[in-house]
Amino acid sequence: MRANSLEQLQDADLQIAVKIKDICDEHALKYFLIGGSLLGAVRHKGFIPWDDDMDIALPREDYEKLLSLLSEELPKNYFFENFKTNKEYRYYITRVSDTNWSVKEVNDVDKKEKYASIDIFPIDGTPNNILLRKIFYGRILMYRALISMYYSSGINKLKKRSLIEKILIFISKKINFKKIVNPNKLLWKIDKLLKRQSYNNSHNVGTIMGAYRTKEIVDKNMFGEAIGLKFNGIKFNCPELYDQYLTHMYGDYMKLPDDSEKRVNRHYIF
Repeated sequence: MRANSLEQLQDADLQIAVKIKDICDEHALKYFLIGGSLLGAVRHKGFIPWDDDMDIALPREDYEKLLSLLSEELPKNYFFENFKTNKEYRYYITRVSDTNWSVKEVNDVDKKEKYASIDIFPIDGTPNNILLRKIFYGRILMYRALISMYYSSGINKLKKRSLIEKILIFISKKINFKKIVNPNKLLWKIDKLLKRQSYNNSHNVGTIMGAYRTKEIVDKNMFGEAIGLKFNGIKFNCPELYDQYLTHMYGDYMKLPDDSEKRVNRHYIF
């Protein structure tokens, strides 16, 4: 079935999120809404009006437990994938999709038809020593940059970028990274680095493999023990200090963006 309105797609994504929430609740797994989903919960009590995105994050140990449960717990029309289940999958995070609803991603270079989906992130620790933390960030970001260069043909050309990003994109056009880079192997290296860090023993934790990279690393106290907030009438767990988290991520987060370019969703709706 093709989603022919944003509301239909939002509802399909919400149902996936509810299923993940139910699995987490049943197995006592800690989870949080993050990013735009948390922003939507606080500012709009649900989806950001022009968006269909839903992001859920779990501390690493709970994230791994959730992945081990998905094969048995998901309905037949759902499936999940990540770089371990699909070598052609280009992201580190896990995506859970509903095959009953087909969509197309705005930035997908080949415009392939995909499915309504939500993203699930691990929350990882970082070194407490500042110098070691910077080295850790540098290694992760280097691998991410190489992966981006491999997929440079699919980079969103309309997105505003820093000078460094523009230089890297220019370089990627001049060098055939497809001959010298194996993105799946790099994702495995990132996985090994992330798992070395203890969530429980780290002062700063976060979802470094998210769109905002190191900005998504925050004081662990911001996540805390979770607080329930309504999202489209359904209570989801959210970071305990959500105001601090959202201020760190978005600044004056209660103010709607003036830039019309920021008021777009990430999928074509049939």
